Amino acid sequence: MCIAAPAKVLEINNNIATCDFGGVKQEAKLDLVDADVGSYVLIHSGYAIEVLTEEAAKESLDTWDLLLEELENE
Repeated sequence: MCIAAPAKVLEINNNIATCDFGGVKQEAKLDLVDADVGSYVLIHSGYAIEVLTEEAAKESLDTWDLLLEELENE
């Protein structure tokens, strides 16, 4: 099973984005998408694979928060 995580693009330098995963920063290549600073992307294996609308990103992030909360309560 492969998981793609949503993140917000904070900065772009030479087609590599610095992205925010809920406070954790990580770099991702933008070779597969046309993203701008401030946009949300799905990241898998170091690549942004899809640009998300802000609404879709919020829904996905809320779902991740619920999942992590449930895992902490086990």
